[in-house]
Amino acid sequence: MGLDIQEAMEIGNLNNISTDELLSVFNRSFSDYIVPFHLSREQLELKIIADKIDLNLSVGAFESGKLAGFILNAEKEEDGKRIAYNGGTGVVPEFRGQGLVRKMYDYILPVFRERKTDMLTLEVIEGNNPAIRAYENLGFKIVRKLLCFNGIINLEEKSINISIKEIENVQWEILQSFWDIEPSWQSSIMVLEHIRQSCTILGAYKNEQLKGYIIYNPAVKKVYQIAVDQNSRRQGIGTKLLGTIGQMNGGQAVSVNNVDDTSENTSAFLNAAGLKNWVSQFEMKKDI
Repeated sequence: MGLDIQEAMEIGNLNNISTDELLSVFNRSFSDYIVPFHLSREQLELKIIADKIDLNLSVGAFESGKLAGFILNAEKEEDGKRIAYNGGTGVVPEFRGQGLVRKMYDYILPVFRERKTDMLTLEVIEGNNPAIRAYENLGFKIVRKLLCFNGIINLEEKSINISIKEIENVQWEILQSFWDIEPSWQSSIMVLEHIRQSCTILGAYKNEQLKGYIIYNPAVKKVYQIAVDQNSRRQGIGTKLLGTIGQMNGGQAVSVNNVDDTSENTSAFLNAAGLKNWVSQFEMKKDI
């Protein structure tokens, strides 16, 4: 008699997993994804650092000791709340349809409750209906739509009396005063503080007064945040900031991910800059 596959499946955390095994399973899980992608070892290591993934809080499904599925989790405290973020869920094709995502959440939810975690959050690609249904069945709710842009920056800059220089001493309360929308996990203050040494942070100054800023990571060619003081908009400041990044990176494609779709001005600005909304995601949350 053959061993029942369900009996052989064990659920545990990922603290002893090797990067190579995780990479192999990650890439197999996403090879036929709605937006297929493939990470190098370096890209996976960067993702773990950038998203603040904690392998002790991450979960794996193991069949005879071999990883078959995973949930990569991170955690932060913000405004007195403890929030856990699912930075990626994957199951290799041959083990799908066995309810492994639910089993992994059944394993980790008591851990989060013990840690007094208040909320779980994740992003799922629009159109990935099986995943959306699975998360809804676990109690997650869609809270907003996020747009992802990429392309080569192509801007006509106006001549304006603005100087662009690096911000050495980041004062987040000032930068936050320029926001219309809350950034998603990967662009949040806690995450950016963690990878700050990898980022270029430029400010736009008029008469030594900060009027706007941009945060860019040249290693992954990603703009994490761009914002302009509400009283200084439509003066070419955002254009000058983004154009400076375009000059710095020698005309290579950049990405700007997870723009709240309620921010129509930002979408129009990025479109005018030559960037296209190539995919959209839903942010989902669950109180625990």
